[in-house]
Amino acid sequence: MLFSAILLWGLAAILGAITISRPGRDYMPAIKNAGRQAMMVLPRMPVTIIAAGFLAELIPQEAIGPYIGIDSGILGILIASLLGAVMPSGPVISFPLAIALVQLGAGMPQLVAFLTAWSTFAVHRMFIFEIPMMGWGFTGKRVLASIVLPPISGLIAWAMISI
Repeated sequence: MLFSAILLWGLAAILGAITISRPGRDYMPAIKNAGRQAMMVLPRMPVTIIAAGFLAELIPQEAIGPYIGIDSGILGILIASLLGAVMPSGPVISFPLAIALVQLGAGMPQLVAFLTAWSTFAVHRMFIFEIPMMGWGFTGKRVLASIVLPPISGLIAWAMISI
């Protein structure tokens, strides 16, 4: 976690330095945009992390383990893929929920499949953004081309654990 934070802050510092060093460029719009984004995300983060902690305490472990636990195997990967696809949320909710699922006994391969499906499919985003903007034809082709990604990513994670 510390490494990823250092990496992200370092990347932001490098990109900021490059932006500021470019002659004749106004970087204030970028700073204002970053401030607006921070004002949207920062107030939500503590609430979602606390909610994920409460969720991990409220849901009995027996409700998660048999379905998407490490011993649930390929069926668990498929269930997690389906859950991720229908999860109507953004990253501020999905990642704390993933943390709660781990605390409740979800397996790592199943969690990989869950997050891959959430980021690849997210049915709510397809209906709100993709279909209205890109049309049914494009969306159908994209879904067909990528429908195997969540289960395959879960299987790869499962194989990596076995090594």
